[in-house]
Amino acid sequence: MTMAGHDRSNLRKVRLYGVLIALLGLMMLPFYAMFSSTLKPESEIFAAPATLVPSDPSIQAYLQVWTQTDVLLWVGNSFIISVGTVVLTLLLAIPAAYSCARNDFVGKRTFLLSVLVVQMFAPVVLIVGLFDVITQMGLFNTYLAVIVPAAAFTLPFNVWMLYGYFKTIPVALEESARIDGASQLQILTKIVLPLTKPALVASITYTFLYAWNRLLFVLTFLTDSAKYNIPRGVFSMVGALQTDWRMMLTVSVIGIIPLLILFAFLEEYIVAGMTAGAVKE
Repeated sequence: MTMAGHDRSNLRKVRLYGVLIALLGLMMLPFYAMFSSTLKPESEIFAAPATLVPSDPSIQAYLQVWTQTDVLLWVGNSFIISVGTVVLTLLLAIPAAYSCARNDFVGKRTFLLSVLVVQMFAPVVLIVGLFDVITQMGLFNTYLAVIVPAAAFTLPFNVWMLYGYFKTIPVALEESARIDGASQLQILTKIVLPLTKPALVASITYTFLYAWNRLLFVLTFLTDSAKYNIPRGVFSMVGALQTDWRMMLTVSVIGIIPLLILFAFLEEYIVAGMTAGAVKE
């Protein structure tokens, strides 16, 4: 490569990194503004012009949240709802996706397209009908009242992603196991699912994040404050005459931390699962 070509290559890299840094900064700005506000006094949060760096940083809001709210209870309930949604979703998505990937049957394409159509409806459009169903099933004011609808809305994405991943696994592996006497359940649990780990992790992460951040279902189907999750807990802090915005932002920051930890540990599998099947070899 000539000197001029080397300079052009370096210039392209500088531009690329500049654009990436600008995009990353733009995406992270709301989170930084939320975090920095938790360290400011209430008067500084709404001061004009706004300050990016707190003039007198303090962790007072975190101490107040710890002693004056049920933040730990909300975090625990968020875990219960999210894990329950993940379990229910995978119990339904894995057999459905595997059956479609390994069998040809009449109406298969229609079924897959119908599953995808469900993803197009916003939950708020269906909330009245869902309320009637949840009430009729006797699930109102239980964790299942939130878990079942959340699983229903995450199921289409998971069925399609797992379906695509199952299609990439050679059928010959399963045929060899079947010749050796393995049952269909053993083939699925001991051969197929271990090879599907990236897609499973991506499914678990997507479903967990979806359920963790749900407010509408908890707001509609749960009236017991002991079952509130993080978003519902934050919403309950809105006062009729006055709202402590700094404490609300602090609870929101605390609610994000488990998600960041989860993403940090599973980032490699998430990327692999999301891009699986994107390139044909």
